[in-house]
Amino acid sequence: MADLTKEEVVALGHAVGLEIQDPELTEVTYSLNAILEALDNINPPGLEDVEPLPIIIPPK
Repeated sequence: MADLTKEEVVALGHAVGLEIQDPELTEVTYSLNAILEALDNINPPGLEDVEPLPIIIPPK
């Protein structure tokens, strides 16, 4: 996965109602990219090929 740019992080922030400005923008961008890289490492190969099962909650 390609790293997020500062512009993409600003857009993501706007989407959730956050105003991210320098100097925090650099740190937030670095942190988000580190999290995404860590998540990539825990996904087993072929996981995207598995069809998700629907979650059915039984009535009470």
